[in-house]
Amino acid sequence: MQNGIPYLDILIFGVIAIFLIFRLKNILGTKTDFEENGLNEKRQTKQHSNVLPLKSNKNISINTEIDKITKVDSNFDMVNFLNGSKTFFEMVLKGFVSGNLDRVKDYIKPSVLKSFKVAIDDRNKEDETLIIDLISIEKNKIVSSIITKTSIKINVIFETLQITALMDKNDKIIDGDTDKEILVKDEWVFEKKINDQNNNWTLIETKSF
Repeated sequence: MQNGIPYLDILIFGVIAIFLIFRLKNILGTKTDFEENGLNEKRQTKQHSNVLPLKSNKNISINTEIDKITKVDSNFDMVNFLNGSKTFFEMVLKGFVSGNLDRVKDYIKPSVLKSFKVAIDDRNKEDETLIIDLISIEKNKIVSSIITKTSIKINVIFETLQITALMDKNDKIIDGDTDKEILVKDEWVFEKKINDQNNNWTLIETKSF
């Protein structure tokens, strides 16, 4: 019997070893499950990161405004309107710089036209010269509109790159820089009367930022 004891010890140790291996496998298995869950979370995160956020509602609201306008004015075309406003912006700018607004005066509200002319007169009295070199129009878009029973008003934003300077009678720069481009942001309001024989838009307000 004594000779059989070592074999019994080996058998007991073998059972203990199997038990430990089984426990170790369970522990490692639990860790693997955790890592797999982590990978799943990473995959889900990656998938979610590919989902782009919805764009701003600005475009939706503008489309709604355009729909409102076309219900009142079936001939309204946004592209043509914006192209026309861009051309008009350039004409007003050139007229203001040269001091001659005759080409655009019929499309500008009298009070706004008066403000332009006052600024031109003040400049002429001081023998000052205004330089505005319009490099490009970076942005030209409708930002809002107001529709009443009698009129349609549309707010348009212009963002332009310009070289601007004001020079005195001795050609000395008072303000601005003839060598530096700047970004200028303006908001102009155009108005059109409903059921009016005159289909032209009128500039009724300007604002610079």
